Amino acid sequence: MANFEVSLSDNQEIFPANRKEIEKDAGLILEYALKNPKIIEGSVLNEFDLSDKTVSVDVVLTDDKEIRELNTSYRGKNKPTDVLSFALFADSAEKEVLPEGEIPLGEVIISVETAKNQADNNKIGLEEEIRFLLCHGIMHLMGYDHPDEESLELLLQIQNEILSAIR
Repeated sequence: MANFEVSLSDNQEIFPANRKEIEKDAGLILEYALKNPKIIEGSVLNEFDLSDKTVSVDVVLTDDKEIRELNTSYRGKNKPTDVLSFALFADSAEKEVLPEGEIPLGEVIISVETAKNQADNNKIGLEEEIRFLLCHGIMHLMGYDHPDEESLELLLQIQNEILSAIR
């Protein structure tokens, strides 16, 4: 089985974030996904022998101002969003460009400010909303996307499976 590594940066000061809990959740999400043949089969990792690889993800917590700038620059949408994923690997699954023994999936950026608003609107805790966004972002890094209703349904099924398993 693959090893995994999570790094976390908290660039916002609006809401206190439980860094240890978020890192733990990201690790549990990755561990579950990497152990699940069905999830791996539908991902960009499907052609790799993961037994000797370390799969890494960077998580960045930010505010609406920073995520709006990123959303404008990279997606042409001048508004904040809840989560952005910048895939290093899914966008170019070239085995030759990988560091030895590593698969850097990329970066998940979460606006804690937007996550808090969504959590309040959905009457759930901020931690639960961040966990959902984290899982969503990691699935994007693994190559799952949702350009249509069918693929969105599949992605949400996978997310629900993972989130149910790690709670």
